[in-house]
Amino acid sequence: MKLRVTIFLIVVCLYTENVIGGSVFIYNNLHHGHYLQVHCKSGDSNLGYHVRRPGAAYSYSFTDHILGKTLYWCHLWKGKDWEDHVVIVAYESKQLPHRDNWVRWSARENGIYQNVNGEENYHFRYNWDGHV
Repeated sequence: MKLRVTIFLIVVCLYTENVIGGSVFIYNNLHHGHYLQVHCKSGDSNLGYHVRRPGAAYSYSFTDHILGKTLYWCHLWKGKDWEDHVVIVAYESKQLPHRDNWVRWSARENGIYQNVNGEENYHFRYNWDGHV
């Protein structure tokens, strides 16, 4: 019995030592002069508010939960008084193909687009009012 517990602990330690995480990149691809405000959170982290000019990006990286429970969501705003708003699920490990994902988001005038792990194209995901 002690041998099984020892082997189990060794396997868990080796696995968790090599756990890799994810990355999220949010690109402001809005028209010239249209700034993007970003506020991302998870159950454990509040990454604060960030403003990006057109052509710039906001990004963050993290270690994925060992059981695949990582979830980050982000609020995005655009417009003169930040009147256009959407909440996106920026990273949800159980919806992604493996544990070392990088997810790129493109904020455009007509909505929010997603690219996972360098797919060939971006895919439309959200309107600015939050509806797909």
